[in-house]
Amino acid sequence: MTVSDIARPHRFRLPGGMLGTALRYGASACGPVAVSAAHFLASLVFLRNLPAHEFGLFSFVMVVVSFGMSLNVSLISVPITRHLVTGGEQTRPVCFQMNWLVCGGFGALMLAALLVSGAPPMEGVLLALFSFAFTFRWFARCFAYVDGRMAAAIQSDLAYSLLLVGGLGLMALLHQVSFTHGSEMLLAAALAALTPFGLKFFRIQLAALLRGDVRDYFPIFRDLTRWSLIGVVLTEITVNAHAYLVTFIAGPGSFALLALGMLLMRPASLMQSALPDLERPAMSRAIAARDFPALERIQRHFTWGLWSAWLGNMLLCAGLLAFAPALLLKKGYALEDVILVAAVSAVIMAIRTARTPLAVLLQAAGQFRQLASIGSLSSAISVAATLALLLAFGPVASLGGIMLGELVILARVRRMARDWKAANAG
Repeated sequence: MTVSDIARPHRFRLPGGMLGTALRYGASACGPVAVSAAHFLASLVFLRNLPAHEFGLFSFVMVVVSFGMSLNVSLISVPITRHLVTGGEQTRPVCFQMNWLVCGGFGALMLAALLVSGAPPMEGVLLALFSFAFTFRWFARCFAYVDGRMAAAIQSDLAYSLLLVGGLGLMALLHQVSFTHGSEMLLAAALAALTPFGLKFFRIQLAALLRGDVRDYFPIFRDLTRWSLIGVVLTEITVNAHAYLVTFIAGPGSFALLALGMLLMRPASLMQSALPDLERPAMSRAIAARDFPALERIQRHFTWGLWSAWLGNMLLCAGLLAFAPALLLKKGYALEDVILVAAVSAVIMAIRTARTPLAVLLQAAGQFRQLASIGSLSSAISVAATLALLLAFGPVASLGGIMLGELVILARVRRMARDWKAANAG
C-alpha cells in the first residue's frame, strides 16, 4: 500500500518530482506568505502611528493569537488528522462542536488578558472577537487541507491579507490610523476570510453545534488530545515566556522593543505555523501506509521549505536594517538595540526551524505524551531563565531564556525522532 491508496480525494493534482514539490510548496505557501506580509505591513503601520503602549498591545495580541491557533490544532485538528491513520470519521462531528467552545473560550481569555494589560474595554472586545474569528478561520483552514480543499484555504488567506492591507493602507493615507480603527479592521478582515469555506461548511458546523453531545469528546481528550494540549501549553510557555512576563511585569511599552524583533521574524514564524498543517496529514498518511521512504521525503522537503523561509526572512531583515531603518526607528528605538534584538530573534528562529519538522513527525506518529514530557522540562527552564534575566538585566536580556528553552526542545526532539525511526522504520 502507498500513501496515495489511502489519501482523501483532492480537487486537483500536482505533478510529481521536483516540479510537483515546488508547485505544492508554492501553492501552499502563497497564502501564509500573503498573511505574513499583511501582518508585517500592519505592524509597520501601527509602529509608525501608535504610541509604544498601543503598539505593544497589538504585538501582544499577535503573540496570543498564534497560541490560539496552536491550541485549536492540538484540541481539534490533531484528532481529525490522527484518524487519517486510525480511521473513524465519527470523531468529526464532536470535534466540530468542540471547536466552537475552544474558539469562544479563547476569545474570553484574550479579553481578560487585554483588560489586565491596560487595553480600553471597547478595543478589548473588538480584539477578543478578532481572536475568536481568526482562530475559527485557522480551524477551517486546517480542515480544508485535511479534506483536500487547498484552494479554499489559499483563498481565505488571500482575502484576509488583501482586506487588511487595503483597509489599513487607506487609513494611513487618510491619517485615520488609531488603535480603535485598527482593531475594527482586524475583525472585519478575519470575518471576511471565513467566506471562502462556503455555506455548506458552516451548515455542517452549526448542525454539529446544535445537535452534538460534548461528552462524546471526553474519550478523545483522555486518549489523545490531553497530551497534545499539555504539549502546546508547555511549548507556548517555553517560546513566548518573555512576551507574557515582560508585558505583565514591565508593561506593553517595554514589550514594544522585543515586538520589533518578532515583527522582523514574522515571515519565517508564520511559515512555521502554516506548513505543519500541510505536512502533518501527509506524514500521517505515510505512517499509516508504512511508506517510510515517502515519510523521509516529506520531512526532507518540509525542512528545506522552512530553511528557505528562514533565509528569505534574514535577507529581508538585513535589507530593512541596512537600507530602510527609518521604517523601524520612527518611534525613537535605538538602531543598536533593534539590531541586537533582531540578531537574537534570528538565532531563536533558526533553532525553531531545525526542530519543527521533527516535532511534526512525532505528532503525526502520535507521540503526544512524549512531546508533553519535553515541554515540561523546557518550559520550566525557559520561565526560570527568562524571569531571572528580565529582573536582573531587563527585557532584551530575557530573550536568552527563550533561546535556552528552544535548545532543550531541539535536543530532545532530535533524540526522540531518531529513536522512533529506529523502532518503526528499521
